[in-house]
Amino acid sequence: MKHITLCIQYAGLTLPIVQNDQGADCVPLKPLCDLFELKWERQRLKVSEPFYKRHLGICVLKALAATPHKGGAYGTCTPDTEGSDDTCTPLMGGAGEQVRDHTCIRIDRVAAFLMTINPDRVRAAGNTSGADFLEAKLTEWADALHDYESFGVAHNPRHADALLALRRANAIAKASSIKDARVRALALAELGIKPAAPSPGATPPAAGSTGDLFPPAAA
Repeated sequence: MKHITLCIQYAGLTLPIVQNDQGADCVPLKPLCDLFELKWERQRLKVSEPFYKRHLGICVLKALAATPHKGGAYGTCTPDTEGSDDTCTPLMGGAGEQVRDHTCIRIDRVAAFLMTINPDRVRAAGNTSGADFLEAKLTEWADALHDYESFGVAHNPRHADALLALRRANAIAKASSIKDARVRALALAELGIKPAAPSPGATPPAAGSTGDLFPPAAA
């Protein structure tokens, strides 16, 4: 099995990324549960059910321990060890260098897992900041899913550059589909794109013909 040493920061945690047998990126699940002060054994049993195991890509992998980074996590992380649910100790010093077995989740299924958590239960346990964060994310994801199902696309307003790139790509696709070559060239010019110059001696396309917007380079 291939292991990589990349890490991500997620809601106050630095999580190690490891790859499963299928090559999908995964992260340890227990530190995410600790953020919201969830009982690990209960969550471990839940994700061990056949549906969640398939849906979330649950597996056991060797990885470095997750470490809180400065700035404020929503809870305190503990090692992924059965029986440690009632003891919260920060992962400092040498703990970050320990490689051990972790129950992991596919990184693209983290949001799906968080959707199974009730913010009111997190709030009732005294973790108000974690509950507020979780409830805000669940509302944001529900709105995004609605946009995706209703309009075929959803965007993250915090990713302005990605949104602009998406709009530009859609505009270019629409302009490129215009059949009239001259109108198509004008539309692309408005987007800052110039058609490739014709090869020396090539016959210009007749008005109204589709032609090749980006003809292959001359041999």
